[in-house]
Amino acid sequence: MRDLDAFQRWHELLDALCAEQGHHDNMALAEALCAASGNQTQAAFDAAVKNLQNWRQGVHTPQRRNFVLLGKVLKVDSHDGLREVWNRLYGSEKPARSAGAMIETPSPNAQTTVPTQRWLAALAGVSLIGALAAVAFILPLESPAESPSTTAETVVADYLPFVALEVGQSAIIHGARSRACGAAPTWERISGALPDLETGQLSDGGIATRYSRNCGERVEVRAILFTATQAGGEQVTLYGDAIEIQVTE
Repeated sequence: MRDLDAFQRWHELLDALCAEQGHHDNMALAEALCAASGNQTQAAFDAAVKNLQNWRQGVHTPQRRNFVLLGKVLKVDSHDGLREVWNRLYGSEKPARSAGAMIETPSPNAQTTVPTQRWLAALAGVSLIGALAAVAFILPLESPAESPSTTAETVVADYLPFVALEVGQSAIIHGARSRACGAAPTWERISGALPDLETGQLSDGGIATRYSRNCGERVEVRAILFTATQAGGEQVTLYGDAIEIQVTE
């Protein structure tokens, strides 16, 4: 890669790094990004391809979680000095981001606590069904104190292998199902077995759905909501699934 100091914008660095690694059409990179996010549906892939094109052209800047996942997929830490420039240029772009301009890569999660933050992405080239499916995506909640109002049909609580939030933000990170693959268990039934975390708290995320391999279908679950309270990193295991959590100020 050419002199890192020559890059003035984050999207220019992203595009150069993608081209250097052979990601010219975004297809393989979109697959890798979906795998890293834990959502490998067709809707997720279609949106990831579109988002990568927009990010590389500077049309939009990804939310922090996708920024972190991109760094992992592109192995930013394996290049000497790249991480510092990567973070600095991204940080300089943050004031330009707005809710109206975001199109985020789908992830297997949707928030249940703030109706105004259900980020309905306008995905060009994606069918209406695909666009609706893309609503099921993790995005940080800015106001976790507001009451849940989303129905189980619109809330997805699939397991997230990696969670990156800022202090005060929340995200649904898993869903607890009943052993009989029936109605979701109550919060009182599952809360006693949940671990205590150093970086945040787990709470009731309401009724949602997630795909269960054991049940062979999407089933009703009790969503588990993580609220970040302390900067740091840790790994937790929920129902046999390892989750890496990174919280920043």
